[in-house]
Amino acid sequence: MVARQGCSGRGITVYDGRMSSDDGMRVVGTIRSIELHTLAAKFQNVTTRQVAKIQLDIERATDETGAELDIGNLADLHFQGPAELVPRFSAGDRVQIVTSVESSLHITSIKSAPLS
Repeated sequence: MVARQGCSGRGITVYDGRMSSDDGMRVVGTIRSIELHTLAAKFQNVTTRQVAKIQLDIERATDETGAELDIGNLADLHFQGPAELVPRFSAGDRVQIVTSVESSLHITSIKSAPLS
C-alpha cells in the first residue's frame, strides 16, 4: 500500500492508500459527520482497530466507468478510512472521496474539493 499524506489544502490529496489504479466510486460532497469507530475483532487473538467513519451530503457521484449515479440511492452511506483522517477533516469540509472497486465504502483517496 502506498500512503501519501500532505496538508489538506485545496486540491492536495491528504490520503491515498491505493495499491493499484482500480478506482471505484468517486463522490463529491460536504462532510456531515466524521468520527472514530472501533471495529470488533472477528477472530480470536486479533485486536480491535479504529477507523474513520465519514458520512457525506453527496452532491455528485460516478461509478468506476465514469457513469453518473443517482445520489438519492447513496443517502446515509458511511465511508470508512484510516483513523488518521479524523483530525485532518471535520464536519462542513467539502471533499472528493474515491473508493475501492472491491468495497465501494472503503476510502482509497480523499482530498479537499474546491467549490464548483
